[in-house]
Amino acid sequence: MVSAQQDSVTNIHKRWSITRLNPSSYKVSVSISIASAALIVTLYFLYDSAVDQDDNFYVSLFYGVSAALASSFLDYVFLRGTPTNKISKVFHVSAFSNLLWSTVIGTGLAIDSLSGSPGTLTIYLLEGMLIATAFRLAIFTSVFGAGLIRALGISFVEPIIFALVLLTPGQFFDSVNQHPTSLVFGSFFVSWAVLWSILADRAGRPHVLSTFDLLQAFLTAWTEQKADKMEKIVESRAKSNHIKSDVLRFVAAAPSQRDISVVIPGVHPGPFKPIGGSNLPYELFKFFGGSAIIVHGASDHSLNIPSKNELEKYLLSFTAAKVIDTAATCTDVVQIKKTRFVVTGVALGDVVLIMLSTSSGGMEDVPAEVSSKIQDHAYYLRFSKALVVDCHNAMGGSLSAEEQHILFLCAKEALDKIKGSQQHRFSVGYSASFCHKKNNGDLIETKNQIEWREDIGQGGLAVLAIKVNQQTYAIGWADSNNIENHVRNYVLTQLCSRGLNMVEICTSDTHYTSGKRTKQGYYPLGSMTDVKEILAQYEELTSRSFDDPKDCSFSHLSVDSEIKVMGKGQFDDYSKALDRSMNLTKIFLAISGSVAFSMLLIS
Repeated sequence: MVSAQQDSVTNIHKRWSITRLNPSSYKVSVSISIASAALIVTLYFLYDSAVDQDDNFYVSLFYGVSAALASSFLDYVFLRGTPTNKISKVFHVSAFSNLLWSTVIGTGLAIDSLSGSPGTLTIYLLEGMLIATAFRLAIFTSVFGAGLIRALGISFVEPIIFALVLLTPGQFFDSVNQHPTSLVFGSFFVSWAVLWSILADRAGRPHVLSTFDLLQAFLTAWTEQKADKMEKIVESRAKSNHIKSDVLRFVAAAPSQRDISVVIPGVHPGPFKPIGGSNLPYELFKFFGGSAIIVHGASDHSLNIPSKNELEKYLLSFTAAKVIDTAATCTDVVQIKKTRFVVTGVALGDVVLIMLSTSSGGMEDVPAEVSSKIQDHAYYLRFSKALVVDCHNAMGGSLSAEEQHILFLCAKEALDKIKGSQQHRFSVGYSASFCHKKNNGDLIETKNQIEWREDIGQGGLAVLAIKVNQQTYAIGWADSNNIENHVRNYVLTQLCSRGLNMVEICTSDTHYTSGKRTKQGYYPLGSMTDVKEILAQYEELTSRSFDDPKDCSFSHLSVDSEIKVMGKGQFDDYSKALDRSMNLTKIFLAISGSVAFSMLLIS
């Protein structure tokens, strides 16, 4: 069964496509606004019988476009002090409102043409103006955070200025007096927008007092990288938890050589850049001196760290890590495949590392129930600890109950085989390509760099190699949020053909690369970086890690942390608030569309 929390996160994630509605650049919005303003002026000169012969089309066109642009800056000034006021957002609003206005006029004229009735363009000009005003009002209250009265006043500014470019004040008021039906219809939309603003803001109550405050905090964090407001909201609702994390430390025999660590956090990276623990893997990567791989444990979004303060507390707890077990031997690496699932494991003394993956397609975060069953079977086999890693290396959905059972059976078979395997002395190699950005001085080292692209986090790529019983096994790592589905198999197959035995690739599931205008909200590895470049990097790293492995012993470290995590309830409440707001908006839009069409028919 998929947990309610996972349902809530999935539901919220599905709404991410809404963020892609805005044009990708304010320049596109300015172009749309200019084109829509020009279309309105052109239609007015072509179809309105009241146009004076002395009026100059090009002069009106210039004034109309100028008014549309200038009034956007007026909006920006009048909205000063609102939570998300930014000129690019103002241009987006202007683009959509002018496009809506021109669409009303164009649709009205098209209906007149089909029906053969001699309509008056001034009617549609007035109706479009009020519909555009209603749209602006809804955006100014919800997105910008303006108070209702203030938003109501500002929403009329641009439409009235633009209308007065085409009509004198006298003509404008004559139009209002001559077409009272249009005024009534248009006033309905403004009143409708006021009602929507009130109800939509309260849709998340009682648990989310203001849906708009949450939306504005999210937008400020997402578009401006200002985390304070969003962190304040999520941290206020976070609950203190006892978190256990694990570290596999390979201690080199020579004191001059660096230790190499596999870190399995007990928390989940997230929720999204730049909030809380979104860049947790890289922070841990730095903490361990750039000589580690930070993998994804069997955790979900309920274990997100809500703020930078809590993240610092979590990192500090690693300084008090306790050594639980040590060993100087390990088994050969075992790999079991069933249907599309792949489980890779190795025992180091009495500690067993189990890595869960798929050979085709992918899967959402491995549920804690699967990890718990694997650990129970490991204890039954007398292992002191089973460390379960979710490789998180392909795109996919939540596992069904049947798929979870198959994955467990695959892990069970791997554990049984590992338990019966002989252990040997081992050596470990490690190599990393540190991610860098031009003009960015925050580098751990200046060598072995891979150019930063939006599908790779700051930790870059790394390879950990274990040589045991005359065999060398490589584990690839990427500081990324998942991997494109074809990349894993391609890299493993190509490396195998070149004599390099890489058994698995893991990602950190970093959310540092989140918040992108894509369907998923992030770029998985392989979407921006060419797969051949990824292969070349892994080939070089694997070769280097194989060249000179160091004799090692092994320590299992346990880390106890008392920190706040977001918890299941927050996501449930946010999901419900979002559903209610969206359902309410759909109802209002459906009624608005019906009324608008009736208005154009009657007019």
